[in-house]
Amino acid sequence: EVLRIMGTVSRPRVLLVDLDGTLYRSSKLFQDVRDRINDYITGVLGVPAEESNDVSGRLYRQYGLTVVGLMAEGYGVELDGWHKAVHGTLDYAELLPKNPPLKDLLDSLDMPKYIFTNADRIHAEVCLDHIGIRDCFVDIIAFDDIVEHVKKETGATGPELMKSVFCKPDARAFEYAMKRANAEAGSTMFLDDSTANIKGAKEVGLQTVLVGSKDLCEGADYSVEN
Repeated sequence: EVLRIMGTVSRPRVLLVDLDGTLYRSSKLFQDVRDRINDYITGVLGVPAEESNDVSGRLYRQYGLTVVGLMAEGYGVELDGWHKAVHGTLDYAELLPKNPPLKDLLDSLDMPKYIFTNADRIHAEVCLDHIGIRDCFVDIIAFDDIVEHVKKETGATGPELMKSVFCKPDARAFEYAMKRANAEAGSTMFLDDSTANIKGAKEVGLQTVLVGSKDLCEGADYSVEN
């Protein structure tokens, strides 16, 4: 289906590809991440267990990432510690098997491909290694990179830094990713499973593919179920 799409659009020169939920699907991994987020909010930050899910959901909706909201609202979160708590103990080897057909598909697409994820770089690298597709991508554009970029641009730290940080679906995130990939919007194709991210990508002029649905969403040029 992806190959068919490539034959029906103005051939993209660059692909920006989301990771979680787009290049792999693992309900167990996603649930483990949610559980670790809630455990962190309860155990480290002292939020009552019955409120942790509501807090994480509100912050995710408001800020794009739960951790950005926690830091922006002064919860005292340290970014590296957060990533280690949420992703550091996941059983990637069990949850993410090799996927040779996916590697073959990616290798058949001869334009430069970049991972563009709101997750941290280490998580992205480990996922790609376990699936067996890391060498299919030129680079990883991760949340860590945006944090460092904003820190360099503004000189801000701590909560003030996180109030200035952005991520998908913010237009600034797509602009940053295209600059990193030396790409232009009209000749870049973006694949993601998030309808909000697809909408954001289309607003800055990217070609868009919604992954995981047979139906189009707002901003989607195409959709693929798998």
